Amino acid sequence: MKTRRWLGLVMLACFCSLGMGSMNNDGMVTVPEPEKNYYVTLIDQSDVSIDLEKFSCNGKTYFTGKLGRAEISIDFDKIDSILFFLKDDHVQANVKLKDGKVLETIVGKKKFCYGKSSFADVKILMQDIKTIVVH
Repeated sequence: MKTRRWLGLVMLACFCSLGMGSMNNDGMVTVPEPEKNYYVTLIDQSDVSIDLEKFSCNGKTYFTGKLGRAEISIDFDKIDSILFFLKDDHVQANVKLKDGKVLETIVGKKKFCYGKSSFADVKILMQDIKTIVVH
């Protein structure tokens, strides 16, 4: 009988020490303060369109990806629009520059973009974006 109580107390202590708390994730979206304010129209894979300001990708005001084997970064000032295509293990991003050129780049699926709309702060994964138009 003593062994059962002891086992019960040990199991209770183990259960309580598993950290069932929220780990300080209260669901709030925090938009990083970019070095320059960019206005964009973002359309997600569900065709929901949203106008955003203070837009950034991973908190930066440039778009990064792979062009062939090279890592590149393109300042938002040079970008007209970006079209995203979800592939198996990556996202293909066709970046249309303001000079008319189109670059076919590869980006990670798990990178985030951030922005502020008139009604909410927004955080979205690259894999969930369909189009970004920079104004």
